[in-house]
Amino acid sequence: MVFLALRAGDVSGALLFFGFAMLLGPIAFALIRQWNRGCAADAEGQNAPPAAPVRFVPHRFLMAALIVTAVAIAAAIVLPLVLR
Repeated sequence: MVFLALRAGDVSGALLFFGFAMLLGPIAFALIRQWNRGCAADAEGQNAPPAAPVRFVPHRFLMAALIVTAVAIAAAIVLPLVLR
């Protein structure tokens, strides 16, 4: 798609498609690479270490970061409208 956009003379479209490729390309590559190996849960009869007990991890910092980000985005949208 980047090549086709460049051939059509659309540089901004080519940059957009290149950005998507850089964002999603590594994920697709990792999925394709993992496809042949299979899932660890599919391994039957192999010696595996016992699973560690699950522990609760507080996620207050992540929630605080999400709230601060949402407030910042809302302020970036609303403040220019109010200050007009």
